[in-house]
Amino acid sequence: MGSNSASTRQRSKPRPDTELLVDLALKALPEGGRFVDLGTGSGCIPIAVLANRRDASGMATDINPRALEMAGRNAERNGVADRLLFSQGDWFGALGSEDRFDLIVSNPPYISSEVVETLEPEVREFDPRVALDGGPDGLGPYRIIAGQAANWLRPGGKVLVEIGYDQGAAVSALFAEAGFGRISVEKDLAGLDRVVSAHHI
Repeated sequence: MGSNSASTRQRSKPRPDTELLVDLALKALPEGGRFVDLGTGSGCIPIAVLANRRDASGMATDINPRALEMAGRNAERNGVADRLLFSQGDWFGALGSEDRFDLIVSNPPYISSEVVETLEPEVREFDPRVALDGGPDGLGPYRIIAGQAANWLRPGGKVLVEIGYDQGAAVSALFAEAGFGRISVEKDLAGLDRVVSAHHI
Protein backbone atom coordinates (compact mmCIF):
# COMPACT_ATOMS: atom_id res chain seq x y z
CA MET A 1 0.00 0.00 0.00
CA GLY A 2 1.29 3.46 -0.81
CA SER A 3 1.08 6.14 1.84
CA ASN A 4 2.09 9.59 2.90
CA SER A 5 5.05 8.14 4.74
CA ALA A 6 5.92 5.02 2.86
CA SER A 7 8.53 2.38 3.37
CA THR A 8 11.90 3.19 1.91
CA ARG A 9 12.41 -0.35 0.69
CA GLN A 10 12.49 -0.48 -3.07
CA ARG A 11 9.30 -1.20 -4.96
CA SER A 12 8.90 0.21 -8.45
CA LYS A 13 6.00 -1.91 -9.67
CA PRO A 14 2.47 -1.50 -8.28
CA ARG A 15 0.99 -4.31 -6.22
CA PRO A 16 -1.73 -6.22 -8.10
CA ASP A 17 -4.51 -4.41 -6.22
CA THR A 18 -3.01 -1.05 -7.15
CA GLU A 19 -2.78 -1.92 -10.84
CA LEU A 20 -6.50 -1.09 -11.09
CA LEU A 21 -5.77 2.42 -9.82
CA VAL A 22 -3.08 2.82 -12.49
CA ASP A 23 -5.37 1.52 -15.25
CA LEU A 24 -8.13 3.95 -14.26
CA ALA A 25 -5.66 6.82 -14.09
CA LEU A 26 -4.46 6.09 -17.61
CA LYS A 27 -8.04 6.28 -18.86
CA ALA A 28 -8.91 9.40 -16.85
CA LEU A 29 -5.99 11.58 -17.92
CA PRO A 30 -6.77 13.87 -20.86
CA GLU A 31 -4.26 14.32 -23.66
CA GLY A 32 -1.27 16.18 -22.25
CA GLY A 33 -2.79 15.95 -18.78
CA ARG A 34 -1.10 16.62 -15.46
CA PHE A 35 -1.69 14.61 -12.28
CA VAL A 36 -0.45 14.31 -8.71
CA ASP A 37 0.05 11.19 -6.62
CA LEU A 38 -0.40 11.99 -2.92
CA GLY A 39 1.75 9.84 -0.63
CA THR A 40 3.74 8.29 -3.44
CA GLY A 41 6.04 6.02 -1.42
CA SER A 42 8.35 4.29 -3.91
CA GLY A 43 6.73 6.15 -6.81
CA CYS A 44 5.28 3.05 -8.44
CA ILE A 45 1.93 4.66 -9.30
CA PRO A 46 3.12 7.80 -11.13
CA ILE A 47 5.99 5.93 -12.76
CA ALA A 48 3.61 3.32 -14.17
CA VAL A 49 1.26 6.02 -15.43
CA LEU A 50 4.01 8.04 -17.10
CA ALA A 51 5.63 4.98 -18.62
CA ASN A 52 2.38 4.36 -20.48
CA ARG A 53 1.40 7.98 -21.19
CA ARG A 54 4.31 9.83 -22.73
CA ASP A 55 2.13 12.89 -23.29
CA ALA A 56 1.43 13.31 -19.56
CA SER A 57 3.34 14.88 -16.68
CA GLY A 58 3.03 14.40 -12.95
CA MET A 59 3.96 15.32 -9.42
CA ALA A 60 4.55 12.93 -6.54
CA THR A 61 4.39 13.92 -2.88
CA ASP A 62 5.34 12.23 0.35
CA ILE A 63 6.06 13.32 3.90
CA ASN A 64 9.10 11.03 4.03
CA PRO A 65 12.23 12.44 2.32
CA ARG A 66 13.82 8.99 2.07
CA ALA A 67 10.78 7.72 0.21
CA LEU A 68 11.07 10.60 -2.25
CA GLU A 69 14.76 9.88 -2.79
CA MET A 70 13.93 6.29 -3.65
CA ALA A 71 11.04 7.35 -5.88
CA GLY A 72 13.39 9.67 -7.71
CA ARG A 73 15.84 6.85 -8.35
CA ASN A 74 13.02 4.64 -9.57
CA ALA A 75 11.84 7.39 -11.92
CA GLU A 76 15.34 7.72 -13.35
CA ARG A 77 15.61 3.95 -13.76
CA ASN A 78 12.32 3.86 -15.66
CA GLY A 79 13.05 6.84 -17.90
CA VAL A 80 10.28 9.17 -16.65
CA ALA A 81 12.22 11.51 -14.36
CA ASP A 82 11.98 14.40 -16.84
CA ARG A 83 8.17 14.40 -16.50
CA LEU A 84 7.82 13.75 -12.77
CA LEU A 85 8.35 16.37 -10.08
CA PHE A 86 8.73 15.50 -6.40
CA SER A 87 7.65 17.52 -3.38
CA GLN A 88 7.93 16.78 0.32
CA GLY A 89 5.01 17.50 2.59
CA ASP A 90 1.91 16.20 4.30
CA TRP A 91 -0.80 15.58 1.70
CA PHE A 92 -1.78 18.86 0.02
CA GLY A 93 0.77 20.71 2.12
CA ALA A 94 3.37 19.60 -0.41
CA LEU A 95 1.71 21.54 -3.25
CA GLY A 96 2.29 25.11 -4.36
CA SER A 97 -0.53 27.63 -4.37
CA GLU A 98 -0.58 27.72 -8.17
CA ASP A 99 -0.58 23.97 -8.70
CA ARG A 100 -3.60 22.60 -10.55
CA PHE A 101 -4.18 19.11 -11.88
CA ASP A 102 -6.47 17.18 -14.17
CA LEU A 103 -6.27 14.17 -11.88
CA ILE A 104 -5.45 13.42 -8.24
CA VAL A 105 -4.57 9.84 -7.33
CA SER A 106 -3.70 8.29 -3.99
CA ASN A 107 -3.33 4.94 -2.29
CA PRO A 108 -3.41 6.21 1.29
CA PRO A 109 -3.26 4.29 4.57
CA TYR A 110 -6.74 2.83 5.06
CA ILE A 111 -6.45 0.24 7.82
CA SER A 112 -8.06 1.16 11.14
CA SER A 113 -5.63 1.63 14.02
CA GLU A 114 -6.83 -1.38 16.01
CA VAL A 115 -6.50 -3.70 13.03
CA VAL A 116 -2.90 -2.76 12.18
CA GLU A 117 -1.54 -4.78 15.08
CA THR A 118 -3.34 -7.90 13.84
CA LEU A 119 -1.79 -7.85 10.36
CA GLU A 120 0.51 -10.60 9.18
CA PRO A 121 4.17 -9.80 10.01
CA GLU A 122 5.16 -9.64 6.34
CA VAL A 123 2.65 -6.81 5.91
CA ARG A 124 3.02 -5.09 9.28
CA GLU A 125 6.82 -5.09 9.17
CA PHE A 126 7.32 -4.13 5.52
CA ASP A 127 5.92 -0.60 5.88
CA PRO A 128 6.15 1.70 8.91
CA ARG A 129 2.95 2.00 10.92
CA VAL A 130 2.16 5.45 9.57
CA ALA A 131 2.04 3.93 6.08
CA LEU A 132 -0.71 1.55 7.17
CA ASP A 133 -2.68 3.33 9.87
CA GLY A 134 -5.69 5.27 8.56
CA GLY A 135 -6.86 6.36 12.00
CA PRO A 136 -9.52 4.97 14.33
CA ASP A 137 -11.93 4.17 11.49
CA GLY A 138 -9.41 3.93 8.63
CA LEU A 139 -10.91 6.98 6.92
CA GLY A 140 -8.66 9.77 8.17
CA PRO A 141 -6.70 10.32 4.93
CA TYR A 142 -9.88 10.21 2.82
CA ARG A 143 -11.38 13.04 4.87
CA ILE A 144 -8.35 15.17 4.05
CA ILE A 145 -8.34 14.28 0.36
CA ALA A 146 -12.09 14.72 -0.14
CA GLY A 147 -12.13 17.93 1.84
CA GLN A 148 -9.32 19.66 -0.08
CA ALA A 149 -9.05 18.03 -3.51
CA ALA A 150 -11.38 20.49 -5.27
CA ASN A 151 -8.95 23.32 -4.48
CA TRP A 152 -6.28 21.67 -6.60
CA LEU A 153 -8.29 20.31 -9.52
CA ARG A 154 -8.94 21.98 -12.84
CA PRO A 155 -12.62 22.22 -13.85
CA GLY A 156 -13.86 18.74 -14.68
CA GLY A 157 -10.93 17.14 -12.88
CA LYS A 158 -11.12 13.78 -11.19
CA VAL A 159 -9.96 12.00 -8.04
CA LEU A 160 -9.10 8.30 -7.84
CA VAL A 161 -8.35 6.74 -4.45
CA GLU A 162 -7.64 3.14 -3.57
CA ILE A 163 -9.75 1.83 -0.69
CA GLY A 164 -10.20 -1.17 1.56
CA TYR A 165 -12.73 -3.74 0.37
CA ASP A 166 -15.37 -2.56 2.88
CA GLN A 167 -14.92 1.21 2.52
CA GLY A 168 -16.68 1.96 -0.77
CA ALA A 169 -19.85 3.44 0.69
CA ALA A 170 -18.10 5.44 3.41
CA VAL A 171 -15.48 6.97 1.12
CA SER A 172 -18.09 7.71 -1.56
CA ALA A 173 -20.14 9.56 1.07
CA LEU A 174 -17.15 11.71 2.01
CA PHE A 175 -16.71 12.84 -1.59
CA ALA A 176 -20.44 13.45 -1.99
CA GLU A 177 -20.43 15.61 1.15
CA ALA A 178 -17.51 17.57 -0.31
CA GLY A 179 -19.54 18.40 -3.43
CA PHE A 180 -18.10 15.89 -5.89
CA GLY A 181 -20.33 14.23 -8.47
CA ARG A 182 -20.39 11.15 -10.71
CA ILE A 183 -19.01 9.07 -7.87
CA SER A 184 -18.45 5.39 -8.51
CA VAL A 185 -16.80 2.41 -6.86
CA GLU A 186 -14.64 0.23 -9.09
CA LYS A 187 -14.05 -3.44 -8.32
CA ASP A 188 -10.78 -5.36 -8.62
CA LEU A 189 -10.31 -8.71 -10.34
CA ALA A 190 -11.51 -10.48 -7.20
CA GLY A 191 -14.80 -8.59 -7.36
CA LEU A 192 -14.00 -6.48 -4.29
CA ASP A 193 -14.46 -2.72 -4.03
CA ARG A 194 -11.01 -1.25 -4.67
CA VAL A 195 -11.13 2.31 -6.09
CA VAL A 196 -13.45 5.26 -5.58
CA SER A 197 -13.73 7.67 -8.51
CA ALA A 198 -15.13 11.18 -8.07
CA HIS A 199 -15.47 14.17 -10.42
CA HIS A 200 -15.01 17.82 -9.56
CA ILE A 201 -18.15 19.64 -10.74
